[in-house]
Amino acid sequence: MDFLLPLTVGLSVILITVGLHAVATTQAIYLLKKYGKKRGQNAGVRSKPLILGVTGVFLSIKHYIDIILWAVAYWIFAGAEHFTNFEDAVYFSSVTYTTLGYGDVTLSDNWRLLCGIQAMNGVLLFGWSTAILFYLVQRFWSEERRKTEAGEP
Repeated sequence: MDFLLPLTVGLSVILITVGLHAVATTQAIYLLKKYGKKRGQNAGVRSKPLILGVTGVFLSIKHYIDIILWAVAYWIFAGAEHFTNFEDAVYFSSVTYTTLGYGDVTLSDNWRLLCGIQAMNGVLLFGWSTAILFYLVQRFWSEERRKTEAGEP
């Protein structure tokens, strides 16, 4: 039964990070659509790289926030037994969330379940972010193809 607390902590952090990602990506898409309507047309050729870049940076910041949330959970629940300072918890969280997993810092048997849960969370949210960026690229290419076929500049 030692696994119940780590499991509960992990699932709670997943609920928070997935919820935040849902809000963040929904808001990003809303703002992109609003930007397009405000211009009265689709995004121009020059603004498309900017839109993709800003979206990429926005999503990267969101992932870093997720990493910090996981680090806070590690720091609060696994604490001093595993990390000498909060920076170590952030480092551990970073290599776990990205599934890099150096293995130079490890958790005790009852807390290592969190590592797999966090890695799964990172893979899911990175895939989600990739889908958003792919959607934008696909939309921009479709607009350019439509304009080319219609003979527009």
